[in-house]
Amino acid sequence: MNNANWLAIIEEPGLSRTLCLDGSGALLAARAIEESDRANAALIVRADALHRPLPAPPLPEGPVREVPGLAQASPPVSIHPAEALRLAGLLAAQPQFDGAVWLCGQNNLWAHLSAGEVVSVSRLASARLLLALNEPLSAPEGPAFDRALDDCRSRPERVLRYLDGTAEPGAAAGAILGAELAAARPWWLGQRVIALDSAAAPGWAETCARALAAQGGEVITGDGEAALIAGLQRARGAK
Repeated sequence: MNNANWLAIIEEPGLSRTLCLDGSGALLAARAIEESDRANAALIVRADALHRPLPAPPLPEGPVREVPGLAQASPPVSIHPAEALRLAGLLAAQPQFDGAVWLCGQNNLWAHLSAGEVVSVSRLASARLLLALNEPLSAPEGPAFDRALDDCRSRPERVLRYLDGTAEPGAAAGAILGAELAAARPWWLGQRVIALDSAAAPGWAETCARALAAQGGEVITGDGEAALIAGLQRARGAK
């Protein structure tokens, strides 16, 4: 592999940037995208890329320049190329992983991984809803969060009670995550779950993991940025 420094353009919901990496894949810098980057980038990650059908490995075999996404036919869900990279990076570190990955960005994605493939996915809009309500993604701990979480996990139809702007701090996040965990129950109940964070939503993975652990789920948090860079290495053809 070429040992020279190289560029990757990453365009994903909430965050567009150029990553500058050295020949070993170590991150040297992250900055705003410059026009010249598009011609010079070794890898380009954008929302309008081609999508490969599930089930499938997160990335195709061999090196690519424009990273493809993935698509589930039923129910229809598109997996952004940056999400596919994070899943590929996680599998590069844990090839035998069998369980659920919870990608906690500005669009939450649950992905079931087995035998090196993305088997199925579910997209849930908790982060997007909180952002639309001007609520912080890094929710304060406390009884209001916990009460709303418990209430809406068992009765998700109650979520609207906590979204009128008058609830205690943390209640909206607890209610919305409670409803998400109710909808995602088949994904986490009895499963190993890794919640990967995202630079587009700092602190959100910790909030999500705290919510799932409070409901008895087996969950750990992982470094989404490290997974992304490992996925970029795999897409570039590095071993």
